[in-house]
Amino acid sequence: MEEKTILAQILQVLDLYAADVRKQFEALHEKFDSLQRQVQALNEQTNTMNKRIENMDERIEEMDGRFERQIAQLERTINERFERLEAKLSHVRIELVETQETVDFHSVKIAQHDRKIRHLLHAR
Repeated sequence: MEEKTILAQILQVLDLYAADVRKQFEALHEKFDSLQRQVQALNEQTNTMNKRIENMDERIEEMDGRFERQIAQLERTINERFERLEAKLSHVRIELVETQETVDFHSVKIAQHDRKIRHLLHAR
């Protein structure tokens, strides 16, 4: 009988130990579940952030393309205006040369007439 009581006490101690171990396993399991939920939440946040970053990258590339097109259009417009300005300046140069030639011609004629008038005045 003593053996049965000792055996019963050992079984009782083992039951208590097993219950304690079960509680520890349950606590570890809860911690593990909590960590899994946190990791899953972090993954979801990371996925959301990645999607936002991809969206921002797409928008930046789109803006970059628009800016490049606008810059190219501005360069074409500026080049066209410079070409028109060069053409106008070329015409102005031609007109100035022609005006200078006219002034030179008239200066020569005026000098010739002045000589004739002086010659006529001296001849009198």
